[in-house]
Order: sequence, then structure tokens, then C-alpha cells
Amino acid sequence: MTLFGLVFLVIGGLSESTASAWGVAFIFGAASFVAPVLPMPVMLQSLFGNATILVSFFYYGEALLRHFGAPRLIAVRLIFSLLAYASLIVAIVGAQSRSLELATSDVAVALLLGGPLALVIWRARSLMDRVLVGVAAIAVIDILVRLFIFNGLNGMSTELADFAGSSYTYYAQVNVGVLSVAFAMAGLGSVTVATLETYRHAAERDPLTGLLNRRGFDSAVASLSMAQRVAGIVMTCDIDNFKQVNDSSGHASGDAVLAGLAALLLSRLPSTALVARFGGEEFVVFLLDMPLASGAALGQSIRADFSASDWRSVGVQRQITMSLGVAAPVMSENSMHEALARADRALYAAKSAGRNQVVIDAGDSYVPGLRIAPAA
Repeated sequence: MTLFGLVFLVIGGLSESTASAWGVAFIFGAASFVAPVLPMPVMLQSLFGNATILVSFFYYGEALLRHFGAPRLIAVRLIFSLLAYASLIVAIVGAQSRSLELATSDVAVALLLGGPLALVIWRARSLMDRVLVGVAAIAVIDILVRLFIFNGLNGMSTELADFAGSSYTYYAQVNVGVLSVAFAMAGLGSVTVATLETYRHAAERDPLTGLLNRRGFDSAVASLSMAQRVAGIVMTCDIDNFKQVNDSSGHASGDAVLAGLAALLLSRLPSTALVARFGGEEFVVFLLDMPLASGAALGQSIRADFSASDWRSVGVQRQITMSLGVAAPVMSENSMHEALARADRALYAAKSAGRNQVVIDAGDSYVPGLRIAPAA
């Protein structure tokens, strides 16, 4: 447990991370098992051991809550831990009853782990997360079974001094040893998967807008079937004369405009849309299951909203407009980039025609009210 704790602390460092919570939990868990052999009176051994085991399970629960992004309820869990320790002091110092001490301790740690487990059990999505939740559930069940067997069925000596050599201690050492290894492996696996997911997210997202970048867009499109691709449309969007915004108002204002367009796209497009910033002021959208005419009309509505936006709050005193090119992928094309190239040609046609408009690459078809760009 000490080794696992040190590994997690090295991974998590001093940050408020899931790994650091696992590290603290394992270090204090190890300390709780050292208590019976410490050179101090039995009563102090019990007080020390119970304090460390409460801290350990507090942080086991903390690690689960951090990992799954659930409400941490720190104040509630901390008050409960203090009340539980006060009850243990009464059992150890006042009643001097080992059975009462162990019953109180087992119930407390079961709730310290079981409470967070109940909050996160439905949040487990990946296989490793399900394994982690399963091991935590087994640990809670083990504690309750141990309590039932030794405090209910078998009974045990009430003398504090009998703890170290009791069958309860043997059972706890063996089970907790096995579960600690399982818990550590599941925790380490979940931390590793979460870390890799964080890096993957960073590699596929634009840091300014939070949208997909080119790599993330390509990865998302690659997961679609050909039938899904040809049933949708692509839009390329470009802010008109964006360099003038940066030159006249500064890059901070330009960044605010880019973030504003990203927010507008996310608010107006369906949740299934793939929205990406390819670089600079260029944005790309893929709309699943969307007819060309409907997609173009949606693009026209977004263009109108953007051109009507007031940017004075971010230091831009003039109107800013955008142009859009729209195209529909076809079965004969080898990749989405061919459709994007046609949408780009439509976008350039919009720029050449005076900007602030939507142009469709639609072959011989016609959409009333919108300019048509030839397919070739």
C-alpha cells in the first residue's frame, strides 16, 4: 500500500488531482495497519489506527469523486468523519470496547466509501471505470460482511489488547491486502486512461474556442460511415477582413470575435454537428442528415446573426461579417476533403462577389435567394 501510495503521489504531485487523492488514501491506509505494532499503549494504537483509516477512506471517496467529476461534498464528508472519530473516542476511551470500536469504524468507513460510490456508480462509461466502481463496491460489501460475521455471528473479545491477534485482524489483513492491490490497479488504470484522454482532447481541440481542430475533425469524420457522410453537408466559414480587426483593435479583440463566432455556431447548430476551427478565422462544419437547401438556409441565418452582432464590448467599433461556402459530399468522392475543397471554392466565390453571403456548390440545382457556384 505504501508503494502504491508513493507511485500515485509521484504521478499526481502536489496538485489537487485524482492521483494525489489515491496516493494519500494508500499512504494512510498503510499507516492504519502499522498501528497494532507501534511502541505505544494499546489505547493510543487504537486511536491512531482509527484516525488513519478514516483519513484513508475519506480520500478513497475523494479519489472516486474527483475521477468522475461528481460533487465532492467536502464539508459534509469532513463533518461526518469528525463525528465518526468522536464516536470512536467514546468507544475506545470511554467504553473501552473493541467490538463497539470495530463496529463504529466499519460503519464509518463503509459510508465514507459507499456514499461517493453511490454518487458515481452511474457515471462509469469506460471498461476501466466500471472495473474501478466494481472494486469499490466489493470493498464496501467486504466491510459490511466483516462487520456482520465478527460482530453479529461469531462475536469477539471486547478487550482492546486482543485486537492484534484476533481472527478479525487476520481476515482484515488478508482481504484488505487483496482488495488494495485490485483497488490500486483499477485506480492506476483509470488515472492512466483519464490522462491519455486529456492528452487526446488537447491534441484534437482548439485551445481558444474549444472546438475541434483539423486533426480532431478528421478523426471524427473517419468514424462516420459513407452513408452518414453523403446524407450531410459541409460548410466552410470565414470572417470577412479579419486582419483589419486584429490591426485596428488588437489581437485580444480578434480572439474575442473568434470565440464569439464559435459560441454562435455551437448555439445555432444541432448537437450532432461537427464544428472545427481549422486555423486563423476559418471554421468548418459538418451537419449530419441535413439536405443541402436546409443547411444553406441555416448558414444564411447564422451569417445574418453574426453580421448583426455588437462587438463594442470587446473593443471593436465596426460591423463584422462572414462568408460561407456550402457543399454536399457525394458517393464518388474518396474523402470528405474533396467536398471541403468544393465548399472552399464556393466560399471564395462568396468573397469575390462582395463577401457577407452564402454561396452553394450545387451543380445545376438552384436554391432560391442564394447565389449558386458551379460544381466544376
